[in-house]
Amino acid sequence: MKQVFLAFALWLGFSGAAFAMQDTEPNEAQGQNSTGVKILSDEFFKLSAREYANAVGRCLPSHIYDYCDKIYSLEISRLIKECGFGDGKYSACQNLLNIADRSCFEKDQIENSLACGLSSEILFRTNRPSIGLKRLIRACEVGKIEDFCLLCAGAHFYYDLDIEEVIKYMTMTRDLAHDKERYNKIITKLENCKADKECNPAKLEFQ
Repeated sequence: MKQVFLAFALWLGFSGAAFAMQDTEPNEAQGQNSTGVKILSDEFFKLSAREYANAVGRCLPSHIYDYCDKIYSLEISRLIKECGFGDGKYSACQNLLNIADRSCFEKDQIENSLACGLSSEILFRTNRPSIGLKRLIRACEVGKIEDFCLLCAGAHFYYDLDIEEVIKYMTMTRDLAHDKERYNKIITKLENCKADKECNPAKLEFQ
């Protein structure tokens, strides 16, 4: 089922996945956009892959927002908590979306890619998936962030059932992952279905 796949993608992405970065080094300019609001926590570049994955898992899907400040600045963390990704204050969501969206397209650095991910999260949860997907793709392709590549695959499966795009982003996820075997199994199942004219991808199950 499509819903099962999306849930599975979310579980995979936030249950110990690491993140990959392009060749960037922390400096005074990073984390600052034209709105004057820092995106990243000062401690972000000190996080290990495991610490980052744990923080993401507790900040976003589980809504334990206290962990957001491990990744994001205090101002962004406050807005995330107040917005509740669409379940909280509308004004906080709009403010967060404006800041994140502007930073998303400003530069090709890790904080901009993470801002794209924040923006896409709000847009998906407020029923604007086509706009959100554009941001999510940028977070994956520019930021080379495993979590967001996996969510790209899940979004393509859930919203348009484009199996070629699902395979593309699942492959990108696999290439960024430490544990490649579990993704290889999913990719094989998708490719076998694509090759079988009688296979309905909407009925694929993933465990």
